[in-house]
Amino acid sequence: MFGVMAYSKYLILIRFLMAAFFAASVSVSFAGMAVAADPAVTGVRLGVNNGKTRVVLDVTKAVPYSAFLLENPYRLVIDLPELDWGVNEDATARGVVTGMRYGLFRAGNSRVVVDLKGPIEIVSHAALGKPDRLMFDLLPVSKSKYKAGQAVALNNWKPPVANAFPLPQAPPRADSKRVVVIDPGHGGVDPGAVRGNTHEKNVTMAVAREVKRQLDSSGRYQVIITRNRDIFVGLRDRVTVAQANNADIFISLHADTHPKQKTRGASIYTLSEGASDKEAARLAKKENTSDIIGGLDLSQYSDETTDILRDLTRRRTMEESSVFANMMISQFAKKKINMQPYKTHRFAGFAVLKAPDVPSVLVEMGYLSNSIDKKMLLSTDFRKKVGRAILATLDDFFKHMDDLAAR
Repeated sequence: MFGVMAYSKYLILIRFLMAAFFAASVSVSFAGMAVAADPAVTGVRLGVNNGKTRVVLDVTKAVPYSAFLLENPYRLVIDLPELDWGVNEDATARGVVTGMRYGLFRAGNSRVVVDLKGPIEIVSHAALGKPDRLMFDLLPVSKSKYKAGQAVALNNWKPPVANAFPLPQAPPRADSKRVVVIDPGHGGVDPGAVRGNTHEKNVTMAVAREVKRQLDSSGRYQVIITRNRDIFVGLRDRVTVAQANNADIFISLHADTHPKQKTRGASIYTLSEGASDKEAARLAKKENTSDIIGGLDLSQYSDETTDILRDLTRRRTMEESSVFANMMISQFAKKKINMQPYKTHRFAGFAVLKAPDVPSVLVEMGYLSNSIDKKMLLSTDFRKKVGRAILATLDDFFKHMDDLAAR
């Protein structure tokens, strides 16, 4: 009997060791495959030599690229295949470079946007090996010698256009449900406000997902999020999502920074031609540069287009937006979400609120520049509070609208 039991234990031990060995082999094999299959940017470096500024992107695997120049303001835009990003810190400004952002621009297309002091020329570029890296040499030039739209590429590579970001669409509308569009501000190559390793785009995405979860659970609303991943979405596309889906309300979520670190608390913004105060004007100006930050060429959009959008903004929609904003302020107070001590309802010319027929609000949830607000914005409890406040506001608002319609 002892011999049989010992032999059985021996077999069990052998099987356990073989299973463990196989699991480890598979793990190592898959890890190797992941590294091979998913090229990544691991570093961004800047150098200055002989009057030229060199921009270097360290990559785990050689990839093609294309790059072009934009003006008003001056920028270098580098397009790449979709990559993972292992870079957590911003490159230090040097030479002609004043800043840099990187991230997913659209499906299949990552993008680096380099802010420039002034006009430059791309004097050389290359993909180098051992180790793999991409290199761009930039030389400052006079405005008269600046080549607007200069473009370069490796092996004539162009970013994909067929896989452009598909605008979210709601399923067929249920008669009893209102369509609510939740807009997590910023995304992809546009990080929004940044404090250390905390990016506004990630804060707004986390809150948007919790809001959607609560609204879905209520069973009373069809919820659309303007982006469901860390990807760039232009301001006009965010407005288009609301209009194309015949949204009943549009809620844009943000978490800004402020020059004064003591400033904290939430505010609700609605659209207006003029600003309610300097802070509203400052925030609108900052938020309206999102398309520039993402590396879009705005020359195709004339001033006339903007004027038409303004003209189409109906008074009734703006009044409904104000009603919703005041109801939200009340619910934020009930849920004990800290608000700005003065002017909790502000207004200015936010481009993302310009859907002419959809009541729209921008929720400034707090400031990453304030240590108390930052800790709050990153907490699960805060996300749940915002979700409950928005759900209660929606219930109050649509009951109000139904009561008006029944009169």
